[in-house]
Amino acid sequence: WLFVNLPVERNKEMAIASIKDSTALYFSCDVKKYIDQTKGTLDLANVDYASLFDTDFSMSKKERIMTHASASTHAMTLIAVDLDDRGNPRKWMVENSWGATSGYKGNLIMTDEWFNEYMFRLVVEKKYVPADVLEMLSQEPEMLPAWDPMFLPEE
Repeated sequence: WLFVNLPVERNKEMAIASIKDSTALYFSCDVKKYIDQTKGTLDLANVDYASLFDTDFSMSKKERIMTHASASTHAMTLIAVDLDDRGNPRKWMVENSWGATSGYKGNLIMTDEWFNEYMFRLVVEKKYVPADVLEMLSQEPEMLPAWDPMFLPEE
C-alpha cells in the first residue's frame, strides 16, 4: 500500500467527485463500531455507551488508532452519497459483501459523522485526485513498521 494521509474533508471531496461521475470506489473502515446490522446503519447514535455504563468512553480518532481501539477492519465499495443543499455530505452508502439479507439489501448506510470517525482508506481513480495531492505521490514514501496501527491488514 502507498498512502497519502489527508484530512477527511479532502478525502470526501474526491469521493464525492467519483460518485457524481458514477464511479464507485474502494472504502475501508472499522465496520463493527456503532453498527446496527439489522437496519444496515453505521451511526454514532446507534449505541449510547455513556448512559449504559455511566462513564465517558470518548477518544479522538488519533487516540483510538494509537491504542489499537480502532483500525481498518473491513473493505467495501463506496457507491452513493446524500448531499445537503450546499453540497455537504449527510449520509453515505457502501455495498457490502455479507449478502443481500445483511443490512439494507446488502448495503450499509453511514452518517457523515460516522464516516469522519471510522473511515480509514479510500482508493480513488487519479482523474478525481487534485493536482496538489497527485504531487504528493512523487515524494519519497515513509515505510511503516509492521506493528504500526495503519499497517494492519483488513479482512
